[in-house]
Amino acid sequence: DSKETSVVSRLRIQADMSATADNGLSVNARQRFQTEENATGNGGNAMRFGVSMGGLSVNLGNINGVIESAPNLYMPTASAGMGLEGNGWESLAVNTGGGAFGWTAYSSGGAGATNGAELIYSMNGLTAHVHTVRDTSNGIGINYSMNGMTLAYAEESFENDDKITFMSAGFSLGDVDLAIAHGRTDLGGVEDTKTSVKGSTNLSAATQVYAFAADEESAGSSYGIGVAQDMGGISLQAGYTRNENEVETTSAGLLFKF
Repeated sequence: DSKETSVVSRLRIQADMSATADNGLSVNARQRFQTEENATGNGGNAMRFGVSMGGLSVNLGNINGVIESAPNLYMPTASAGMGLEGNGWESLAVNTGGGAFGWTAYSSGGAGATNGAELIYSMNGLTAHVHTVRDTSNGIGINYSMNGMTLAYAEESFENDDKITFMSAGFSLGDVDLAIAHGRTDLGGVEDTKTSVKGSTNLSAATQVYAFAADEESAGSSYGIGVAQDMGGISLQAGYTRNENEVETTSAGLLFKF
């Protein structure tokens, strides 16, 4: 039995720029400057450029991708996972090995999909999303929201014949959010599936509690519980996770924005 303790930190400065023409056409760009305890990514990440009009948006460069944009992929928390920094991201219903994110996603500290392009169209609760990354992958996603319920499906196919599929159903009622997500991966000819059930509720205007339970075909079960306390401009984030290998992770710290 061994224990390890570490101190983690992150400073993120994000620049969002936009301009709108008289005919309603909008152009935008985003860049992040992020420094963590190991001082990576502090020189600024790759840019994402976009243009939108009405319900249609096109993004180029460091794009999100269809799976990263799918509703209920992450926890409804400030870290998008458990505790302060995700606790290994065991709550995710897609397993790409060791908690790595193998799908196309916006990179906060790196180049991301430098040759990526995505098209998103939203109308009356329905969102359709496609992306392509030259010599890497193509993806398609669709989700629909109505009366507090959201259904989502996304898949990304890679040039090397790997494939990641994600689907979810979520429901919000008052202060309660519930979701079930299922993922299937086919990586290097090895197939795997994982299902994750997650939820959160507000005990008061300042206190949120949340939890998840997941089961992965190849590895077994994992679970976690967390709490967030809003202290007015600063929030306390804390969470506990036990993964498939019975490794326990607890993280706690302060989050603030300015």
